[in-house]
Amino acid sequence: MPIELFKNPLSTSEPPGHFVRGPHSQPPVNSASKGPIQTNNTFNNLLLDDQTFPTWPLPYSLWVTKDGDSDWGMAFNHTDSLQYVFGPDPEQNPAQFFFNPPKIKSFTFTAPNFGNNLRVTTIKNEKLAALVELANEQGRISMPLTYGMGFVTGIYENLVPVLSSQVGFMEFKKVGIVNQNRTAKYTVKLFNQLVWLIYLSGDPNVDLQLADNNHIVGNNASKLCVVQVCKGESPAYDDACGKYPIDAKLSGSVDPDRKTGTYAFNYETHGSSNLGSTLVWCLPHHQVTLKEDIKKRDSGMQLDSPTNGPMRGYVTDKLEFEVPNLPLDIGFEPWTAVDGFGFNPGNYTNEVKQLIGQVATEEVEQDVAGQCDLDSMYFGGKQLDKYAYLAMVTHFVLQDQNLTGKILPKIKAAIEKYASNQQQHPLRYDESWKGVISDTPPDQDFGNLNYNDHHFHYGYHIHAIAIVARIDPSWLTANDNLIKNYALTLIRDYGNPSDSDPYFPQFRNFDWFHGHSFAHGIFPSGDGKNEESSSEDYHSIYALKLYGQIINNQELEMAANLMLGIERTALNYYMMYTSDNNLLPQRFTANKVSGILFENKIDFATFFGRGTVGDEFVHGIHMIPITPMSSYMRGSKYVKEEWDAKLAGIVDKIPDGWQGILKLNAGLFDPKYSWKWFSRQDWQNNLIDPGMTRSWALAYLAGIGGAK
Repeated sequence: MPIELFKNPLSTSEPPGHFVRGPHSQPPVNSASKGPIQTNNTFNNLLLDDQTFPTWPLPYSLWVTKDGDSDWGMAFNHTDSLQYVFGPDPEQNPAQFFFNPPKIKSFTFTAPNFGNNLRVTTIKNEKLAALVELANEQGRISMPLTYGMGFVTGIYENLVPVLSSQVGFMEFKKVGIVNQNRTAKYTVKLFNQLVWLIYLSGDPNVDLQLADNNHIVGNNASKLCVVQVCKGESPAYDDACGKYPIDAKLSGSVDPDRKTGTYAFNYETHGSSNLGSTLVWCLPHHQVTLKEDIKKRDSGMQLDSPTNGPMRGYVTDKLEFEVPNLPLDIGFEPWTAVDGFGFNPGNYTNEVKQLIGQVATEEVEQDVAGQCDLDSMYFGGKQLDKYAYLAMVTHFVLQDQNLTGKILPKIKAAIEKYASNQQQHPLRYDESWKGVISDTPPDQDFGNLNYNDHHFHYGYHIHAIAIVARIDPSWLTANDNLIKNYALTLIRDYGNPSDSDPYFPQFRNFDWFHGHSFAHGIFPSGDGKNEESSSEDYHSIYALKLYGQIINNQELEMAANLMLGIERTALNYYMMYTSDNNLLPQRFTANKVSGILFENKIDFATFFGRGTVGDEFVHGIHMIPITPMSSYMRGSKYVKEEWDAKLAGIVDKIPDGWQGILKLNAGLFDPKYSWKWFSRQDWQNNLIDPGMTRSWALAYLAGIGGAK
């Protein structure tokens, strides 16, 4: 029977009292919201700095323009793939990066006297939608923004509607009245030869006229009228105009018996259209799981997205998807998608266990307390997870009570220090945006204070807690629920499934429209939100899945399974590139991995360099950590292609722990090769990453049959 998702909050209680509470040093700019505010979605730029950084609800980009002393308002544009700018050398193949030209003012929603007296207020910033108000003393323009919106819509109240263009209007004409005599239609050709449509609804006394090459102006002020603009020409626009989404809500369910999940974007709309629905756009990963009844509403139109390939338009008020092959059967034990391999406890022969035991005997003696108590939630979390995995190996694989007795108390104590908020930089509850942040400066710990990377950081902590609680379930509720309360708080911060939690936003990091998370928080960015580590993204969701399993919360566990199923498609379209990927330019996909994926740019790089001998940092950051979920996500076809094209020639030259990461990743297509490397006699400790143990590498590879 399907399990409904997203309805029940994990909690509505205040965060634990040992998190100091107070306002953020960088509060949201001109926000009318009193509840939790999204920090990592596209609309967040409207709440930062001078509010002029762009937002990408797709397929259009929009930004507040305050240039000069007039025509202030909301500018917008659409770019297509022919406009990609490649660099740094335009002729380089593969290119290091490409981006879309920013801030080309095809249109601006403005009004007379919109100048430096303009007030821009974000009325709401929710997971899938925002509402922005541009106002002066005379009136206002309300702009509802939703992911996938078919039209850019401005609702004018007590103002003369004005559309300006920096590109310029080459041709303008009124076509007539459509939408059952409710809407006036106009066509515009800009000086770049592109054709757009304008629709005006709600006030028959207002007509648009060409004032000059840069302005289209209404003949009267309107008490209320709706102006909608869209790129291209199609009868579908006529059928959908007059109606527009003002909000979008998420719904979903998982059927465990079928290992299938469904999710939907339910658009709340205003106005009336010829077909009774508005127009919304889908990304490529949506299109492969779109339900059949929605596919029948295909408009036949296509527009490029900035970095995700071509979008398709559908005349509907609801987008609903069905995702098959969810990873319900992937748990704590090693798992692989490689043909001919699979987990079997019998793979742990006495010879295998002897080797793992020798390695684990050394690793349990390491300074767990010292290595885990760091000045970083990220690096501290990686160490907690590393030693939790070591305890899992000693307890479940080796079944060695002596070794477990050495490592388990150490890792418990290390986690308890964080749970008690006694680490070097304690967490505090931010009352401005509403979340749990580090007390480090914004430029430290990867920007945790400003909501960067929370899913990366906290995902490691949750995964570690899930493993230790699997060994000792009573530990979660010991010390007056210390660990359980800590885990609940971190999950509510980055993976809260409900929009009715008054203390945390819904799904801070995971972007349900893009199909993956964004790591970038409240730092204004001209290229939008970004993420560089696809693997730490799905690791954070894998942590939710395992923790949900431990506490028997099916909604949390199944929500995570659904997210992982969605990510599997999205990441293999937009961040990991097999040779048959035709969504993005071949001269970029030849890199085999995105590096940093922005909303408006993709850069084959990391924020900390490219590599010592090649580009191993760029590839490796999309691998860490290797877990049972890695094979489900990355797939043997992709991993082998990437290995053959980019890694096989450099891996043995890498002088540090990145070699160990790449060698374990090779086990996702050739477990025997990887086992041979990790089990060899002439082992070098410097070749294993500080965030992983050799014990876990051996246990994973042997568990799936690599030692046979």
